[in-house]
Amino acid sequence: MDRTLTRLIPALGILTLTVAACGTSSSSTATGGGSAAGISGCSGTVTVASDLPVSGSDAAIGGGTQNGVKLAVSQANAAHLLGGCTINYIPKDDASAAKGKHDPQQGAQNVTALTSNPAVVGIIGPFNSGVAVAELPISNAAGVLQISPSNTDPGLTIAGSDPDINTASLQPSGKITYFRVISNDVIQAAVMAQVTTKELNLKKIYVIDDQETYGKDLANYYEKDVKAAGATTTRQSEPGDTKDYRPVLTTAKGLGVDAVFFGGVASTGSGLIAAQMKDVGLAVPFLSGDGTVDPQYFKDGGTDGALASSAPDTLTLSSAQQFVTDYKTAYGTDPVAYSTYGFDAMNIMLNAIKNVIVANGGQPPADPTAFRTKVIAEVQHIDYKGTIGETRFDANGDTLQHSFTVYKAQNGTWVAKETISPAAS
Repeated sequence: MDRTLTRLIPALGILTLTVAACGTSSSSTATGGGSAAGISGCSGTVTVASDLPVSGSDAAIGGGTQNGVKLAVSQANAAHLLGGCTINYIPKDDASAAKGKHDPQQGAQNVTALTSNPAVVGIIGPFNSGVAVAELPISNAAGVLQISPSNTDPGLTIAGSDPDINTASLQPSGKITYFRVISNDVIQAAVMAQVTTKELNLKKIYVIDDQETYGKDLANYYEKDVKAAGATTTRQSEPGDTKDYRPVLTTAKGLGVDAVFFGGVASTGSGLIAAQMKDVGLAVPFLSGDGTVDPQYFKDGGTDGALASSAPDTLTLSSAQQFVTDYKTAYGTDPVAYSTYGFDAMNIMLNAIKNVIVANGGQPPADPTAFRTKVIAEVQHIDYKGTIGETRFDANGDTLQHSFTVYKAQNGTWVAKETISPAAS
């Protein structure tokens, strides 16, 4: 992969990249657009599910993502995407009361229950990479599709890319059952390293991680990239339930750093760190990744001026305008960064299910295992044109779209600044 980075867009838009197809593909529209020929006689119910953190400190970002998933299901049912078959949707919450946020153990319990239900064809989620590590061996062994709208740890799909993840252990069946519609932290870290060293010309970085799967690996790749660009770093690892970062931030101030980078999410401290930087008089840029672009950042006292990469901004795309309107009508609020990704992930699954039913003479396969297997095969080769642009997957289940948008904290909200992607080879 060419790791040279190019600034694509200086404002709010996003460029959709054209890439070579991987294997055969089948086209789909953004919503499926009504029942397909030969499927009107479909009878019964087809069950799909999601597993996302929709309570606790992840509620805003996880709930907004789940709303996108739910909207896809309601529109597909209204349009009779599966003909006479009704889509039954089971939402699960992987946040636990004990943690007050996403919880890998809760995610594993949810996926165990879902995969044990033979009616469940596939699952959207999880949101957090650490939860994915707990869930994927379960869904893979059961042969059940999972599509994540937001996981970015490369170790979930690419062997050897994260020393803390044994990728093979996530695939006990030896087959690919997991896909994601966003790129990974190898790309995300390189994007933020470019912002740090090329755009802001910062040279002395204090890097904090939250000791979780996503945060640690993002911090690892970020450190590697900024060092390669000539910067120096000091690394500090703090538990994700830390409430007082002022001692480590005081240390950072004493070192004379010119930026703080946090590998973590809003529910593990990004807003607290930004607020407490101000408390200790550490007046340098606060930088982070996609887990920070969350309304919770501001609820925890996060200040304006922070920069963080996240899912490519799709809300200004022409392909997303109907979605934005429909979302606001349905929920009375604006979408979050991952709402469109949840929407497209579910639509990819539903269109794959439709293709299987059509190929099976207009009825779902009677054997639940065969149904699940055929849907996974359809997703592997799908070419889906939706709200986030075109989605296709490589042999590992990773999207062929590689870019991240850099957002700026401004007036209590996250505003898209620019989108950066690997340059075409």
